[in-house]
Amino acid sequence: MARRKLTLLLIPIVVLTVAGTLADWFAAAIITRHPLLQMFLNPRLRYLTLASNQVGPVAFFLMGFFRLVLTDPLFYLLGLWYGDAALRWMERHSGEGGRAVKLLERWFAKAAYPIVAIAPNGFICLLAGATGMRPAVFLALNVSGTIVRLIAVRALAHVLQSPLEALLGVIDRYQWWVVGVSVALGLLQWMRSQRKGRPPVQSPGQIEEEIEQAEAEGAVGPEGLSPAAHPPQ
Repeated sequence: MARRKLTLLLIPIVVLTVAGTLADWFAAAIITRHPLLQMFLNPRLRYLTLASNQVGPVAFFLMGFFRLVLTDPLFYLLGLWYGDAALRWMERHSGEGGRAVKLLERWFAKAAYPIVAIAPNGFICLLAGATGMRPAVFLALNVSGTIVRLIAVRALAHVLQSPLEALLGVIDRYQWWVVGVSVALGLLQWMRSQRKGRPPVQSPGQIEEEIEQAEAEGAVGPEGLSPAAHPPQ
């Protein structure tokens, strides 16, 4: 039962990670013609900003909110159920950002609430679950922080409307050149990560094995954190 729950959490995370990577590579061919699709596939700040002036406010806020919070509960549950084992998996596959991840873990112990509200990415949501943040608190911070972020992006895009339109024009004109460079750089980075034993995308089965191995080894949380490493029953 525990393995099945872990699989159900990981499948949408992996699928959306793959979709986000591909959308990053082909962003130049998507953002000018299908901005809402780009927002769904990869809701990074730069794509939200570029898409904002191309779509109406209702579509922007509905799509932006839905996509930004789509995987947050999954990462939260992953941290809540698997605690430090899930943290160690995330840390091992953070690549060159490993040091920043460890630093963020120490900051989280001191300022969990504002961090979740300001930057509720996958790792932050996983940290919230692993440290035992109450679900109601996590939900309130996640929702309110996401709404504030979308309002800020919309306001910024409005102020920068002219330069953003000019940038979109350049992207549209040279889109396939940009796509070619993006794909080439993405593949090089992918191969580099593979050689280092840190594939950018793992299958659900590979992630399950690493988390379960970390659990078996009795992973110990970083100083200042109190992981809630209780596997689902």
